[in-house]
Amino acid sequence: MMAPEDAFRLLADGLGKAGTPQAFEHLVERIASIFDGDHVLIGKVMSDGKTILTVAFWSQGSLQPAATYELAGTPCEHVLNDEICQFPDSLHEHFPDDEMLRELGAEGYVGVPLRAPNGQLLGLLALMSNRPLSLAAYAPEVLRIAATQAGAEMARRIAEETRRSSDQHIEQLISWDSVTGLPNRRHFMERLQEACDQAQLQGKSLGLLYLDLQRFRQINDTQGHERGDLLLAEIAGRFGAQTEPGEFVARLGGDEFMVLLTNTRPAAMAHAIERYRNSLSPPIQIADRSFSISASVGAALFPRDADNAQSLFQHASIALNHAKRDDSRTRFFNTNMADELHQREFLQLRFFEALNQGRLALHYQPQFCLKSGKLSGAEALCRWHDGVLGHVSPGTFIPLAEEQGLIRQLGDWVLDEACNQLHAWDAQNKPFPGRLCVNVSAQQMDDPRLAEHVQRLATRVAPGRLGLELTESGLMRTPEQTVRITRALHDAGFGLAIDDFGTGYSSLTYLKRFAADTLKIDMSFVQDMLKSSHDHAIVATIIAMAETLGMQTVAEGVEEAEQAEALRELGCTGVQGFYYGRPVDGKTFADLWL
Repeated sequence: MMAPEDAFRLLADGLGKAGTPQAFEHLVERIASIFDGDHVLIGKVMSDGKTILTVAFWSQGSLQPAATYELAGTPCEHVLNDEICQFPDSLHEHFPDDEMLRELGAEGYVGVPLRAPNGQLLGLLALMSNRPLSLAAYAPEVLRIAATQAGAEMARRIAEETRRSSDQHIEQLISWDSVTGLPNRRHFMERLQEACDQAQLQGKSLGLLYLDLQRFRQINDTQGHERGDLLLAEIAGRFGAQTEPGEFVARLGGDEFMVLLTNTRPAAMAHAIERYRNSLSPPIQIADRSFSISASVGAALFPRDADNAQSLFQHASIALNHAKRDDSRTRFFNTNMADELHQREFLQLRFFEALNQGRLALHYQPQFCLKSGKLSGAEALCRWHDGVLGHVSPGTFIPLAEEQGLIRQLGDWVLDEACNQLHAWDAQNKPFPGRLCVNVSAQQMDDPRLAEHVQRLATRVAPGRLGLELTESGLMRTPEQTVRITRALHDAGFGLAIDDFGTGYSSLTYLKRFAADTLKIDMSFVQDMLKSSHDHAIVATIIAMAETLGMQTVAEGVEEAEQAEALRELGCTGVQGFYYGRPVDGKTFADLWL
């Protein structure tokens, strides 16, 4: 039996490896030497609480591979419920079902639980002998010291594993898309930068494909985001199945994907586009629904189209915007696209300045009663004359305002300016008869509190003097919300007209529920009504329907006396167009018609 001082010296040597990868292995070897044991193990309790994993196992003079075993029916099960547990002999009689004891030939056993510094049970230290076990008086103290240090070491390792796992999870969140499992935008941009640097060094080409799914947002909005995510995951799987060596697929976000092609040429890029697009051809089955998805694709080539990663990405994006407007839904970048973009960016800047610096103007086009010939109202129309660009058509800057998220600001300015003009005419003792109409965009109708907002802006003018014109297609974006908004505006006294009627797809059911009092017949029907029986029939039907519903009608785009007469015969109540008067500024309008 080893002298106490020798035992503690060996123990100190065993504990000297704490914090190193071999700490447990060194300790079990020293415990075996101190007690002349045949087997020593340090085991960790697994998360199920029923299994032990050996993290260090010394047996018959050598270290053994890691192994797992069930706690039930073993002396280790008793150890975990006690501070120290001893079975000096006859282990097989105590634990007849313990196969590991039988294989080892162990007769004697002593075990100590391992705890973290905070007292949490982590595992155990066990010493076994192939003969009856007789321990020296110092044995419990040696084992307790060893167990304390081993518990601290195990707690340190668990904390390190947890930290590494957390770091890996954070890295997963940072670099990978949780919905599709594909690399995300951040990961892709890093890969693109590396690929561009490598291609530049090797004198090779890179291709970039920017894919945008068509109709996905509509499906996501109508079918729900959960089903939308399943759809994205299926699409990602199809794209992933198409990748060939040298290709890298990522999801940028929303319904946008990117494919990086290394060492490629335009012809190979065209084939790749066809591969990825064809992968979407079979309908996608999600639960009880089948979805048909297609994609627009913008493509750019490095270094032909760009000499760095950021420019390559930007040029592929520019090509995608053109692809969305092209029948083929595919466009390769060219320098003309960049020139157009720069012109558009300049236009955006000038418009933003014009809107915020008061450089826009309202012109007013008169509306007349067909029966009496008297002025019945006017439509306020926004005009922009830029010092550099000259006259810019509303057909250009209105869509621009919508794209830039400025349409609500523009709508507020138009309404405020219209109220100012009514005040100005009153101050000149030229009161305006009827109502002055301003246009409301579809994006403004997306605001559920639009009615309250309009009332706050127009407090200086009696509501009956103002009319709001809403397009048919805009009304049908969110019809139930539109019903609430139009009723609130009607109840507040505002006139409501449905503009461009006949060009959208409004339901007669909703038409009755919208609190509109006027239908404006689109000029495309009016201008051809004398030459086309089809257009004449549409105009007649709209007028008859409006009369049945108790609504007024205003025909737009009247340019000839014959058109006016035909409209009068059909029962149209109001007209607007160049035949009666062009849009003019407020002073000219007052001079001509007030």
